[in-house]
Amino acid sequence: MWSYIIYTSSAILATIFTGSILLFYTSPKHIMFLLLKLQTKRCGMSVKFVGDENYMYCYGERGSKNPKKTSILMIHGFSASKDMFLGLYKRLPSDVHLISMDLPGHGSSFTPKPDDEIGLKYMVHHIHRFVKLVGLYESPFHLIGTSLGGAIVGHFTMEYPELVDRLSLICPAMKTPEESIFSKTANEALLKGIENVEYKDLILLPVTPSEGQKMFDCVVYHKQLINKQVLQGLMDLRKPKNEFFLSLFKALAKEDCTSLLEDKASEIKCPTQIIWGKHDEVIDVSGAEVLHKKLANCKHIDIIERAGHSILLDRPGALTKSLLVFRGEYS
Repeated sequence: MWSYIIYTSSAILATIFTGSILLFYTSPKHIMFLLLKLQTKRCGMSVKFVGDENYMYCYGERGSKNPKKTSILMIHGFSASKDMFLGLYKRLPSDVHLISMDLPGHGSSFTPKPDDEIGLKYMVHHIHRFVKLVGLYESPFHLIGTSLGGAIVGHFTMEYPELVDRLSLICPAMKTPEESIFSKTANEALLKGIENVEYKDLILLPVTPSEGQKMFDCVVYHKQLINKQVLQGLMDLRKPKNEFFLSLFKALAKEDCTSLLEDKASEIKCPTQIIWGKHDEVIDVSGAEVLHKKLANCKHIDIIERAGHSILLDRPGALTKSLLVFRGEYS
């Protein structure tokens, strides 16, 4: 009997292993999807949905409101998703209530209609709607935004100051004194006219594995060669959203969103911190001092060594420490 069980189990495991290898080479996006699901569970994030048939928001959550510690709402950057914050779910203390949402058109949230006027105001409006739906509206929360998400949360705080207890801006999208590699290529593309911009013009909108490698090289300090099949899987997962991402870039370019945060930073009154990767190639670190001078209540400015635009990938531990110090919870 035992030999039968052993042989049967071995055959099943061999089939699973062979199937996984075959799937990795024929449809790598399914393997990447499964790996992301496993990582999500391992980091303690519960994936949830809230909304209606017109506007359905996907978000991640860990824990529940703690009267002794302010809840955290995290907003991701351009073409990213709530999953970019998994490193913080893993590292922030377990008694801190965490929520990260997929912005409209990103992750598993609804995709805006073609005639919707997308842009910063659109995103701010839907974050406000989301906040009401999940009950964060009841008491002020700690708002964190990275990259485009940084610009969005800055404007959210100006619009709804009563909802934000404190604000963390991580490499926020803005016009900086020194041009970054990304801003140079984006500005060159815009010279053709906004409507003529294509995927190939933007480092952050990769379509092929080689373009995906260039994107990762641009956003991190610790550059490394990524397996081609892994990149193909990631590109395939992004593909259904690419058309929206390009439309969003064009909409943001039309409203010149890069100067809005700097122009109105003085309107942000809550305690604020600035976190920036010293070697950011997407939004140059020179923007940190500009914001520091204009913010009315900037309590911390942390320039992270050996980190690029995606501090969450380069130095997640350093980022966690910076956030906890700002919250007065680091020990």
